Amino acid sequence: MASGVLATAFPVAASAATAGESQARYYYGAIAVAPNGRTGRSWNYASQAAAKRRALRECGRSSCKVLVTFVNGCGAVAYNARRNVYWGGRGSTPARAKRNAIANAGGGRWIAYQCTTR
Repeated sequence: MASGVLATAFPVAASAATAGESQARYYYGAIAVAPNGRTGRSWNYASQAAAKRRALRECGRSSCKVLVTFVNGCGAVAYNARRNVYWGGRGSTPARAKRNAIANAGGGRWIAYQCTTR
């Protein structure tokens, strides 16, 4: 009789683990920038495409371009005045995303960052 109880317990435990795994969620974000430095940000979207569309809409200029997308983390954009370039970066924290963007730009300073809900 004990083996019957054990056999019943295993499928229930397996079902609970499977249900928890299927509830894993991805949160997408993006940052868009116009040549004049205007930015648009998005976060917690269900798809990368939706996050990009929102960032472009928030940026509000036809010349805006998405410079970074990120999922379950952070994104940042840096501006290097010496080279006159904007560049995106990613990281698990705002500080890491900012450092990555500055490194990608070859120096400069960060101008925008955003994180998703993890």
